Amino acid sequence: MRFQHITPLLAAAAFSFSAPAQSADSLLAVSSDNDLFAPTQTDRDYTAGLAVTYSSNSRDFLNNPAARVSQSLDKLVLPHSDAQVEKPESQSLEFGAYGFTPEEIKASAVDRNDRPYSSLVYLSSSQSYRAAAGNTGWTTSLTVGMLGLDVFKSAQNAVHKVVGSDRANGWEHQISNGGEPTFRYSAAYHQYLDASVPDRQLKVTYFGSVGYLTEFGAALVFRSGLISSPDNRFNPELMAYGERAPGVAAHGGRENYFWGGLSVKARAYNAFLQGQFRDSEHELSASDLNVLLAEVWAGYTHSFVAGTELSYVLRVQSSEIKQGTGDRTLAWGGLVFSKRL
Repeated sequence: MRFQHITPLLAAAAFSFSAPAQSADSLLAVSSDNDLFAPTQTDRDYTAGLAVTYSSNSRDFLNNPAARVSQSLDKLVLPHSDAQVEKPESQSLEFGAYGFTPEEIKASAVDRNDRPYSSLVYLSSSQSYRAAAGNTGWTTSLTVGMLGLDVFKSAQNAVHKVVGSDRANGWEHQISNGGEPTFRYSAAYHQYLDASVPDRQLKVTYFGSVGYLTEFGAALVFRSGLISSPDNRFNPELMAYGERAPGVAAHGGRENYFWGGLSVKARAYNAFLQGQFRDSEHELSASDLNVLLAEVWAGYTHSFVAGTELSYVLRVQSSEIKQGTGDRTLAWGGLVFSKRL
């Protein structure tokens, strides 16, 4: 499985969904994260990710097979008394991969004082719901994937060879090495503030997820400047490492704005550190990890000609590990290039 083979297939599928002639708001985005994009220039922890996302409100795409599965879960989880959950306003489908490494990657031996190697290849289906009054909404996501494949290992070492960085030699010790299925379902409730101010948006989000990341928390999110994309499709607080499907906003015009936010969460389980059902050579226990985490981010978005847009974000998260070499702040940067279709 290689990115250069998968990406064209996903793009072709996205275009086929948007083929009917209708007033659809659709977006194709390619995003890349890397800790080298951050000022600290490290190569550790959440080290990199790559994803391709298609988002649309077309009728055909809202009814694609993956969407029907995730929307059926929404009907079980979201409040039945809330009319906004009857039909999503937009849908996203994303394919991607991301991975984690310890600080020392040249050694092939396990460092018990640091985090384990881990990676995920995933497919995610997300949807946004908006209340009729416009001041509240929901965002949900169902992600299925495989832990422990060699996809990220091969991609990382290929890039390191090109740029002259050290080869990562410990991937044979990664969590669920050889592959193990996994999933995550998440739901978030949004309260939109300052709706009457066109150049400023502010919201509070309460979110939770179960699966390879099991957690709940709250976030405060803002953006300010020239804004044309819907606020219910702009959800940077819901990005889980490299997963961006709920956080890619389709846009209807020129944009030029700054954005940021902060979140606090209580995390009960993290498969990237603790493993799943399969035994792994290096796993951390729940007692090794911090339950309470804080994250802050700041970004900038600018649109260009022909419906293209570029965003950059810097993220900083408090330490996931209580002690040892792995007890450190995480920092990484991300780039998103999108094209309105």
